[in-house]
Amino acid sequence: MRSKIIAKARELAEPIINEQNLELVDIQYIRESRGWVLRIIIDKENGVTLNECTKISREVGYILEIKDIIAYPYHLEVSSPGLERPLKTPKDFAKCLGKKVNIITSEPLNGQKKFRGTLKSIKDSNVRLDIGGKCWRIPLEIIDQAKSIYEFPKKG
Repeated sequence: MRSKIIAKARELAEPIINEQNLELVDIQYIRESRGWVLRIIIDKENGVTLNECTKISREVGYILEIKDIIAYPYHLEVSSPGLERPLKTPKDFAKCLGKKVNIITSEPLNGQKKFRGTLKSIKDSNVRLDIGGKCWRIPLEIIDQAKSIYEFPKKG
């Protein structure tokens, strides 16, 4: 059920988001303490503004209401990915080359499922991470979660 709602919401929201020269980063449909939440995460090169989030929320909310894809009450949230952007597609990973990332895999590689390192490349459906001077090759198909890590500028 969730995956169908997410797929339909993506189908309806993506053209609206693209029309505004924004990028659809992710759609989540989750149960929280206040009820069901449909969360749409958008971005663009220099970040999104509150006005852009509000406009997308209004336009996507309108089309979701007309199409009535969710049969019971939910909250619609539209936001930016924040400082630690989720990485979902090869394009997302390519934007983070040379940056620190956290990755959690669905199955262990050499006995571990959590990785934190510098993203060196994405090639042949594999992400390559430098972790303390050691290069790790992680297949995209086993990546459950990945996020960029914001590093504060060093004073100096």
